[in-house]
Amino acid sequence: MPAPRVSYFGIEVTRRCNLHCPHCFTDAGGRAHPGPDQAALAGLLADLAQAGAETVAFSGGEPLLRRDLEEVMRAGRERGIARYTLVTNGYYAERERVQSLREAGLEAVQVSVDGADAADHVAVRACSPMDFYRALRAIRLFREAGIVVDVATIVCKSNVKRAAEMLLLCEALGVRSLRYCSFVPTGRAVDAKMRARFEVPAAALDELLELLRAVKAQPDAPLGVLIDHGIGPWQDDAAFRCDAGESVVYISAEGDLYPCPGSIFEPFRVGNVWQTPLADLLASPRMASVRCLERSGLTEPCRGCSIPDCTGGCRGAAYALTGNVRAAPAYCNRFRRRPSKRETGRR
Repeated sequence: MPAPRVSYFGIEVTRRCNLHCPHCFTDAGGRAHPGPDQAALAGLLADLAQAGAETVAFSGGEPLLRRDLEEVMRAGRERGIARYTLVTNGYYAERERVQSLREAGLEAVQVSVDGADAADHVAVRACSPMDFYRALRAIRLFREAGIVVDVATIVCKSNVKRAAEMLLLCEALGVRSLRYCSFVPTGRAVDAKMRARFEVPAAALDELLELLRAVKAQPDAPLGVLIDHGIGPWQDDAAFRCDAGESVVYISAEGDLYPCPGSIFEPFRVGNVWQTPLADLLASPRMASVRCLERSGLTEPCRGCSIPDCTGGCRGAAYALTGNVRAAPAYCNRFRRRPSKRETGRR
């Protein structure tokens, strides 16, 4: 099987973080894995460039804890990498640092804002109210530097209830899009109490997705809206196409390569970039093992679904929630039964 032409690589450059969010799927923290050293990271970027990488996304942990990012980014650009993005909580986004990142090739960032106000943000992330305002300031500084900004927020009861306010906040901030990240029980989030804390009633999720579909349908929508892999087929056509290992690949702080950020589990691990040449990993049949699962082998209702282009939702999310890689997704717009007026109490 020929290696796919992967254009987008995500790299967990560190798992260290200044915050300790209770729902963190990577179990990031102050004493977590520091990630590869500068020479190793630069060498990895060189390998990615040779493999045809066009975009490299830095994640963590908190990537801005690394003070060597700019030097590594410049080395990667000399090898042919066209652009960089990163995910950040915004805490370390000072004006001079933002400008130096822009000059090194940073084109877009995703800033985590987990509430429509400081109180909700603090309740979700167990942090200080100052961290909320630092995130908002980071958005302004990145935009002033000419860097495109997206906002990510976790799906939870408060953020679902205040979705309209969150959309207005993001519009006021001038960001490109608002991305809702589904709760996935990995990292620190595996605890049963944490799952219960972030569980959202299906009827409330229906209302959120109905709102987002309406925004997405507007030809002149003030910002884009996204739902990440964990929810499942949520748009009107109820189709979900998995591109794991095809156009996107994820590399952990330890160097383990996975077909996508949604499949960071041992059953999906392709290999380790420090032990096996990157080209060999990309050519491995395991790269397509998640994407190419036959629908006939999935559980119902996916198995009998008549939508031809749907791959049945994210296999990584299904595995995280059920322990079964072939399970149905947590949500599907085609099969989700809307509650009746009697059930909701509406007239």
